[in-house]
Amino acid sequence: MNLERFADTLCLPSPLEPFTPDWEGAEHVSMFVKRDDRIHPVISGNKWRKLKHAFNLTPPHTVDLDTGSGLSVNSGLYSQPPSSVVSFGGGFSNHLHALGYLCNQLNIPFHAIIRGDYTKHPSPMIQDLLKWGAQILYVNKGTYQQRDNPAYLTGLQKKFPDALIIPEGGSQMAAIKGVQEVVNEIDIPFDRIIAPVASGATLAGLTSALSPHQHAIGIGVLKGEGYLEGLVEQFLTPGLALNLAHTSIPAQASASAANKTNQFSINHDFHCGGYGKIPPYLQTFCENFNQTMPFEIEGVYSGKVFWALKHLLATFTSTNASPSAFEKGQTLIILHTGGMQGARKNKNP
Repeated sequence: MNLERFADTLCLPSPLEPFTPDWEGAEHVSMFVKRDDRIHPVISGNKWRKLKHAFNLTPPHTVDLDTGSGLSVNSGLYSQPPSSVVSFGGGFSNHLHALGYLCNQLNIPFHAIIRGDYTKHPSPMIQDLLKWGAQILYVNKGTYQQRDNPAYLTGLQKKFPDALIIPEGGSQMAAIKGVQEVVNEIDIPFDRIIAPVASGATLAGLTSALSPHQHAIGIGVLKGEGYLEGLVEQFLTPGLALNLAHTSIPAQASASAANKTNQFSINHDFHCGGYGKIPPYLQTFCENFNQTMPFEIEGVYSGKVFWALKHLLATFTSTNASPSAFEKGQTLIILHTGGMQGARKNKNP
């Protein structure tokens, strides 16, 4: 299957559905869920948004990663899909799951570098990757922490000379253009758009597409106050983005993203203990939500967003002028970024 034919199987634009929960404060705003989880049964949500333009990149060019001179390893445009792909993630990575499936459908060899050794007990996500023919390299924590190190990336490029190396989570400048399309597809006026934040590219893409009166609210799904803001800002500030070792800067994306850093904020009160942490109260909330709402969530990403939304709705007031708060009469868009691997966590042998 080629890329164009695969694209024909996707549900785009994704649906925008009214959301009217019986929650305190919900009556004061209008809410809609952007159902990116319905884009595809496997490559759902922001994963397709972040990958689609990455697969149009030229083969790697030589770059001096110490000085930044030359082209970065992901510059330009492909006339054909990459000959192979390398990327990174954990044992329940939505990104690796989506990428592995896409490579399988397009007959592209895929090399997954996974944090931790799951040899004896592969997670459901890893079992799928193996079924789809991916080559898996398990690495320890120290090696995995080198995934953004220029020297480490240079070594990977030598080991896989024709490969497209995609960062963890698919977060690179190529992802920004894809995520911008979420906002472009929304055909109603709105004031706030809400999404989870982990690697920063989704919130940056949303922010870069906003009109001046609109604001993006990120719900941090991991402990990282300051750190998460920096991840988003590196995509919104061209000067910072130039420091990304494996990112190119499309002129259009840079221009549209510049001077947008005041149009996003991140709430750090709902990470529930850290990345991948799903305490009993959050698990119960997700289970109740899935039994009563017309769509499902999971505890790693979407569950924390709706958990935060419920609490923020109960506490906001019309006199709260903070740019990250709701006001009565506003229209809110909640982005369901898909990716349900977190829901499979408890099923791991």
